[in-house]
Amino acid sequence: MQTGALIVAAGKSSRMGDFKPMLQLGSISIAQRVINNFRQAGISKVVVVTGYHADVLELHPWLTVMCSFLRMKNYANTHMFDSVRIGLEYLKDKVDTVLFTPVDVPLFTAQTVTQMLSLGRPLVTPVCNGNPGHPILIRSTLIDSILSDDGKSGLKGAVDNCGEPMYYLNVRIRYYS
Repeated sequence: MQTGALIVAAGKSSRMGDFKPMLQLGSISIAQRVINNFRQAGISKVVVVTGYHADVLELHPWLTVMCSFLRMKNYANTHMFDSVRIGLEYLKDKVDTVLFTPVDVPLFTAQTVTQMLSLGRPLVTPVCNGNPGHPILIRSTLIDSILSDDGKSGLKGAVDNCGEPMYYLNVRIRYYS
C-alpha cells in the first residue's frame, strides 16, 4: 500500500473574497504549493475534492498531471467534513495512510510530512507554538470510524471520537531569507 494526500478545495472562499486555491504564494498558487509539499515528501497519490469553481482547478494544466479530482456537487449546502468524507471514502481501500489538509493551509513542509510518517502512529498533527495544524495524518484503520461519525462536530469531532489518541508533533517555524 501507499500514502495518499487528501486536499479539500470545495468551499466558496466567501470570507476571502477571491478563489483561495489559485491565489499566488510566491511564484505559484496555493494549490500548487500544497501539492508540491506532498510530492516533495514522496506522496504520489494526491486527491483534491473540488466544488466551487471546480473547473478552474480540474482544468489547470499543472494540477491535472499531479492529482486526481473528486467533485462535491452540492458544495454550497455542505460543510468541509462532507468533502472529507468523499475523499476518505475514495482513498480508504487505496492507501494505508492519508494526510489531510484544506487547500488554504499551504505553509507546512515536506520535512514535517516525512517526520509525521516516520512516527508510525495512527493519528498525528503538527503543532507550532502550541497551535495544532495541518496536515493531519490518519491511518486507514481509523477511516471507517471517522466516516461513521455524525459529523456534527466536523473532522475534529470525528477524529476525537475515533478511539485513538492524537499524537502532537512539535515543529518549528523556519525562516528563509
